[in-house]
Amino acid sequence: MKKILLIITIAVFLGCETKTVEVTKPAGEWLMGNLKGDKMIPGPDEDAQVAMDVIMGYANKDFELMMERSADTVMFFPEKGGELVQLVKPFDDFVESLQEPYDSIVRTPYNVYPLRPESSDNFTIVTVPFTEIRYAKDGSVEKERIIERFWVVDGKVVRVNKWAAELN
Repeated sequence: MKKILLIITIAVFLGCETKTVEVTKPAGEWLMGNLKGDKMIPGPDEDAQVAMDVIMGYANKDFELMMERSADTVMFFPEKGGELVQLVKPFDDFVESLQEPYDSIVRTPYNVYPLRPESSDNFTIVTVPFTEIRYAKDGSVEKERIIERFWVVDGKVVRVNKWAAELN
Protein backbone atom coordinates (compact mmCIF):
# COMPACT_ATOMS: atom_id res chain seq x y z
CA MET A 1 0.00 0.00 0.00
CA LYS A 2 2.85 2.39 0.80
CA LYS A 3 4.31 1.78 -2.65
CA ILE A 4 0.99 2.65 -4.32
CA LEU A 5 0.69 5.88 -2.29
CA LEU A 6 4.29 6.76 -3.13
CA ILE A 7 3.68 6.15 -6.85
CA ILE A 8 0.48 8.24 -6.79
CA THR A 9 2.23 11.06 -4.90
CA ILE A 10 5.12 11.09 -7.37
CA ALA A 11 2.69 11.04 -10.32
CA VAL A 12 0.77 13.99 -8.87
CA PHE A 13 3.95 16.05 -8.39
CA LEU A 14 5.23 15.20 -11.86
CA GLY A 15 1.85 16.03 -13.36
CA CYS A 16 1.73 19.52 -11.86
CA GLU A 17 2.66 22.27 -14.25
CA THR A 18 4.24 25.48 -13.07
CA LYS A 19 2.75 28.50 -14.75
CA THR A 20 4.90 31.63 -14.94
CA VAL A 21 3.03 34.91 -15.16
CA GLU A 22 4.97 38.02 -16.15
CA VAL A 23 3.93 41.22 -14.46
CA THR A 24 5.19 44.57 -15.69
CA LYS A 25 6.26 46.61 -12.72
CA PRO A 26 5.71 50.35 -13.22
CA ALA A 27 8.61 52.63 -12.29
CA GLY A 28 9.52 56.30 -12.41
CA GLU A 29 6.96 59.04 -12.78
CA TRP A 30 5.71 61.49 -15.39
CA LEU A 31 6.21 64.89 -13.76
CA MET A 32 4.19 67.39 -15.79
CA GLY A 33 1.18 67.99 -18.02
CA ASN A 34 -1.82 65.74 -18.57
CA LEU A 35 0.09 62.60 -17.60
CA LYS A 36 1.45 64.02 -14.31
CA GLY A 37 1.75 61.27 -11.72
CA ASP A 38 1.64 58.41 -14.26
CA LYS A 39 4.15 55.64 -13.73
CA MET A 40 6.21 54.44 -16.69
CA ILE A 41 6.24 50.92 -18.17
CA PRO A 42 8.26 49.39 -21.00
CA GLY A 43 6.92 50.40 -24.41
CA PRO A 44 6.51 48.18 -27.46
CA ASP A 45 9.49 47.05 -29.53
CA GLU A 46 7.64 48.24 -32.66
CA ASP A 47 7.94 51.84 -31.47
CA ALA A 48 11.63 51.30 -30.72
CA GLN A 49 12.04 50.09 -34.31
CA VAL A 50 10.30 53.21 -35.64
CA ALA A 51 12.90 55.39 -33.87
CA MET A 52 15.78 53.21 -35.10
CA ASP A 53 14.45 53.42 -38.67
CA VAL A 54 14.49 57.23 -38.47
CA ILE A 55 17.98 57.35 -36.93
CA MET A 56 19.52 54.97 -39.42
CA GLY A 57 17.43 56.33 -42.31
CA TYR A 58 19.04 59.72 -41.74
CA ALA A 59 22.56 58.27 -41.71
CA ASN A 60 21.86 56.18 -44.82
CA LYS A 61 20.12 59.04 -46.65
CA ASP A 62 16.93 56.98 -46.81
CA PHE A 63 14.62 59.98 -46.56
CA GLU A 64 11.66 57.99 -47.88
CA LEU A 65 11.90 55.64 -44.88
CA MET A 66 12.08 58.66 -42.57
CA MET A 67 8.90 60.07 -44.13
CA GLU A 68 7.12 56.70 -43.76
CA ARG A 69 7.90 56.60 -40.03
CA SER A 70 6.93 60.23 -39.40
CA ALA A 71 3.55 61.82 -38.72
CA ASP A 72 2.30 64.57 -41.04
CA THR A 73 3.79 67.14 -38.66
CA VAL A 74 6.92 66.55 -36.58
CA MET A 75 8.19 68.92 -33.92
CA PHE A 76 12.00 68.95 -33.80
CA PHE A 77 13.95 70.43 -30.92
CA PRO A 78 17.58 70.72 -32.14
CA GLU A 79 20.57 70.65 -29.82
CA LYS A 80 21.41 74.27 -30.64
CA GLY A 81 19.27 77.33 -31.11
CA GLY A 82 16.74 76.60 -28.40
CA GLU A 83 13.69 76.88 -30.66
CA LEU A 84 11.24 74.17 -31.56
CA VAL A 85 11.09 73.63 -35.34
CA GLN A 86 7.82 72.47 -36.92
CA LEU A 87 8.36 70.16 -39.89
CA VAL A 88 5.38 69.51 -42.16
CA LYS A 89 5.45 66.70 -44.71
CA PRO A 90 7.07 66.48 -47.07
CA PHE A 91 10.18 67.69 -45.26
CA ASP A 92 12.70 65.37 -46.89
CA ASP A 93 14.24 68.37 -48.73
CA PHE A 94 14.94 70.02 -45.36
CA VAL A 95 16.51 66.85 -43.96
CA GLU A 96 18.55 66.39 -47.13
CA SER A 97 19.83 69.98 -46.85
CA LEU A 98 21.21 69.17 -43.38
CA GLN A 99 23.43 66.54 -45.01
CA GLU A 100 24.60 68.69 -47.93
CA PRO A 101 28.08 69.42 -46.45
CA TYR A 102 28.80 65.71 -45.83
CA ASP A 103 29.93 62.79 -47.96
CA SER A 104 28.70 60.32 -45.37
CA ILE A 105 27.43 59.97 -41.83
CA VAL A 106 28.03 56.96 -39.62
CA ARG A 107 25.81 56.42 -36.60
CA THR A 108 26.50 53.78 -33.97
CA PRO A 109 23.60 53.33 -31.50
CA TYR A 110 24.41 52.03 -28.01
CA ASN A 111 20.89 50.93 -27.10
CA VAL A 112 17.25 51.80 -27.64
CA TYR A 113 14.64 51.85 -24.94
CA PRO A 114 10.93 52.60 -25.26
CA LEU A 115 8.95 53.84 -22.25
CA ARG A 116 5.22 54.36 -22.12
CA PRO A 117 3.09 56.16 -19.55
CA GLU A 118 1.03 53.52 -17.77
CA SER A 119 -2.31 55.11 -18.76
CA SER A 120 -1.45 55.34 -22.48
CA ASP A 121 -1.86 52.68 -25.12
CA ASN A 122 -0.62 54.66 -28.14
CA PHE A 123 2.13 57.02 -26.89
CA THR A 124 5.73 55.92 -26.36
CA ILE A 125 8.93 57.82 -25.67
CA VAL A 126 11.92 56.13 -27.28
CA THR A 127 15.44 57.18 -26.27
CA VAL A 128 18.49 56.29 -28.36
CA PRO A 129 22.05 57.32 -27.41
CA PHE A 130 24.58 56.98 -30.22
CA THR A 131 27.82 58.26 -31.67
CA GLU A 132 27.81 60.09 -34.98
CA ILE A 133 30.81 60.60 -37.22
CA ARG A 134 30.31 63.00 -40.13
CA TYR A 135 32.77 62.96 -43.02
CA ALA A 136 32.62 66.38 -44.68
CA LYS A 137 33.18 67.00 -48.36
CA ASP A 138 36.15 69.25 -47.48
CA GLY A 139 37.91 66.29 -45.82
CA SER A 140 37.25 67.24 -42.21
CA VAL A 141 35.67 64.86 -39.70
CA GLU A 142 33.16 65.78 -36.99
CA LYS A 143 32.41 63.48 -34.06
CA GLU A 144 29.56 63.77 -31.56
CA ARG A 145 27.84 61.82 -28.82
CA ILE A 146 24.11 62.24 -29.31
CA ILE A 147 20.93 61.37 -27.48
CA GLU A 148 17.69 61.59 -29.41
CA ARG A 149 14.34 61.15 -27.75
CA PHE A 150 11.41 60.33 -30.01
CA TRP A 151 7.75 60.76 -29.19
CA VAL A 152 5.89 58.04 -31.07
CA VAL A 153 2.10 58.20 -31.32
CA ASP A 154 0.16 55.49 -33.12
CA GLY A 155 3.41 54.16 -34.61
CA LYS A 156 4.56 57.51 -36.08
CA VAL A 157 7.19 59.98 -34.86
CA VAL A 158 5.58 63.26 -33.79
CA ARG A 159 8.50 64.86 -31.94
CA VAL A 160 12.29 64.56 -31.72
CA ASN A 161 14.42 66.14 -28.99
CA LYS A 162 18.16 66.11 -29.60
CA TRP A 163 21.11 66.58 -27.24
CA ALA A 164 24.73 66.49 -28.44
CA ALA A 165 28.26 66.77 -27.07
CA GLU A 166 31.63 66.73 -28.78
CA LEU A 167 33.44 63.43 -29.00
CA ASN A 168 37.22 63.40 -29.10
